[in-house]
Amino acid sequence: MKRFASPLLVVAALALAACASKAPAPQQAQAEADLPPPVKTQQATPQQRAQIRTELAAGYYERGQMDVALEELGNAKALDPTYPKLYNIYGLVYSMLGEKAKAEESFRQALSLAPTDSEIRENWGAFLCGTGRPKEAMPEFEQVLKDPLYKTPEIALINAGKCSAALGDTKSAEDYLRRALSASPGNPTAAYNLALLAYREKRNGEARAWMRPVMQQQSPSPAALYLGACIERRQGDREAERSYESQLKNRWPDSPEAKAIASGGCE
Repeated sequence: MKRFASPLLVVAALALAACASKAPAPQQAQAEADLPPPVKTQQATPQQRAQIRTELAAGYYERGQMDVALEELGNAKALDPTYPKLYNIYGLVYSMLGEKAKAEESFRQALSLAPTDSEIRENWGAFLCGTGRPKEAMPEFEQVLKDPLYKTPEIALINAGKCSAALGDTKSAEDYLRRALSASPGNPTAAYNLALLAYREKRNGEARAWMRPVMQQQSPSPAALYLGACIERRQGDREAERSYESQLKNRWPDSPEAKAIASGGCE
């Protein structure tokens, strides 16, 4: 999903800009005097205001505040029900809430309004893959990857890799994930999925190597720490295994992974 600028960050940036400003040179002052006055909020078009509300909703979604996100989306829809990106965020929110039918309806509505929007199509593909429909998802990712203007191809490549793995096509999965690393060097999500593929195929040394960029994150996920522990257990490196286990129990004590490792999981 596209990352929208947080309203708080925008306010902070404007405050910093104000602090750093200085009196303009005479030529600059004249140029600024020739500019038209800024558009007042009440003069913004309904679509512009719907866009602002949608961006706010996206920010609340990313912070896990789904109820507030839905409220902002309702405001956006009241302003302009034809604005496609609001349905994209609706789809993401409903997906997170487990309301699959509403999520699917929202994504389809978004695509009917903006069929060439790669961001919407990528999210739709991720929804399909995440709800057990990987075969339907793959053409969506391929279409996104044909868009030379799509700014985050690594996201589509990672999702295509995960979907290929779900279909049992390990070779294609690894190819997509390696391409994701080429597009975004050191990407921890791509590296984790490559480590997972290698572990499942008992390529233990390779799995261990792929874990290095994963563990360079400030706070590795429970799934990453669990996989690292399992790799080291298979390698017979008890000290490294204990290190992963300790981090998992200390950082994520209530996670399913911590409980699984405590009960001797892995295989």
